[in-house]
Amino acid sequence: MESSGLRFDTLAAPLLSPERLVRSLATIVTAIAAALTLTAAAPEQPAMTAGDLAQLCSGSDHVSVNACRIYMLGVTQGIAVGIRMAAAPSPDSRPCVPPGISAEELEAALKKQLASLDADSGQRDAAGFIGAALAARFPCRGGKQ
Repeated sequence: MESSGLRFDTLAAPLLSPERLVRSLATIVTAIAAALTLTAAAPEQPAMTAGDLAQLCSGSDHVSVNACRIYMLGVTQGIAVGIRMAAAPSPDSRPCVPPGISAEELEAALKKQLASLDADSGQRDAAGFIGAALAARFPCRGGKQ
C-alpha cells in the first residue's frame, strides 16, 4: 500500500512546540493513570501489562520515549494522589468512579473541568486537580470507598 507521504509528526509539529506536546500528553496520561488507579480493573484483564510498557519504553522514536516517560509520571502522580486521598479525614475528598464508566465519559467530565480553570486552579498539580475533579463529579456516597 502506497503512503501519501503525510506523517502525524510532520502535521503536528507546526501546531505544538515540544514543551506543549509533552504537557498535553502528560495531562492525558495523568488522567488515564488516575482513572486506572481509582477504578478497579479485572485482574485477568489489565489495561496495560508490564510487557506492554516494556515494549513501549524500548522504542527510540520521540513519541515512544515521551509516552513511556509520561505514563510513568502519570502512574507515580496517581499513587501520590491516592495516598493523599486515603489519608484525608473525610471520604468526601475521595472519588468513587463507577467501574463501568467509559474512557469517553471520563475524558468528557475531566475536559469540562479543565475548560473552566481559573488562574489559581491552573497552577495546581495536575494529578491533584484530576483527583479533586473526580471526587466532585463522582463523590463517594454512604461511606462507600
